[in-house]
Amino acid sequence: MKTIASFSKPEEAFLVRARLQGNGVNASIRDEHIVSAYWYYSNAIGGVRVEVEDDDVERAREILERPPCETGILICPQCGSGTVRIRELNVWTAVALTIGFPLPVKSRRADCLSCKRSLFLADCLMEEGDQRSLSRSIPPRAKPAKQ
Repeated sequence: MKTIASFSKPEEAFLVRARLQGNGVNASIRDEHIVSAYWYYSNAIGGVRVEVEDDDVERAREILERPPCETGILICPQCGSGTVRIRELNVWTAVALTIGFPLPVKSRRADCLSCKRSLFLADCLMEEGDQRSLSRSIPPRAKPAKQ
């Protein structure tokens, strides 16, 4: 096992391990418990270390050198931007909160920050092959048939 990265906080090491494991590289974390219990020992022991197998060192470094992905799962079908955000509140939830009666209502709308359009949430989801599902023809509670 070789150390490829060292961090002062365990959370940063867990994020790097998740990124490596998501790309098929088996990684482990050393000294996370010591740093969690005694945070002031972090610099003295060399921090929280992320280790990989000897055969995977080059691949792991290559993965960590890649820039993070700028776009998320939601893509605007109008302008193609990745800056789409799900609405936190819809009208009915806002009214219910105003009168003091909280209703758990799930939002089905999203807003594109680039073109300022309001969209159906299912229209923004990316599927395999970068195809978008258009939910306007499907009733809100109906489930699409499996192909």
